[in-house]
Amino acid sequence: MYPVVRLIRWFLLIVAAHTFGVVVVLIVAGDTIMEIFGFPHLESRFFQMQGGVFHLLVSYVYYKASTDPKRYEYLIVFSVVIKMTATVFLFLYYLFIESIVMVLLSGIIDFGMGLIILLLYWKLQNAKQMSV
Repeated sequence: MYPVVRLIRWFLLIVAAHTFGVVVVLIVAGDTIMEIFGFPHLESRFFQMQGGVFHLLVSYVYYKASTDPKRYEYLIVFSVVIKMTATVFLFLYYLFIESIVMVLLSGIIDFGMGLIILLLYWKLQNAKQMSV
């Protein structure tokens, strides 16, 4: 196995675990935890639960991509799209809607994860071309 395949597999697993952690916080955590992260008390937990379900789905995408990066290249590309879309959303939300520090930090972290996935994907493509 190419070293880059091992790297991308491990990194996608880390991203999947991180995203699953977000699921736990969104779905399981009560108002106190959310307030610690800078989010005000909400009357309804609907959007918190909806966000948790979304993160559960994308966590599976990252996990599935990690199982066989060569076979699931399209999921790696999709992972980059997910992370960069999240980055844009989070930065715009922070700048124009509500300046919550955790939103800004989440945007920075999502950008970093997306960039690393993209760089590893490019390395995977180069390794494939060299082996042909």
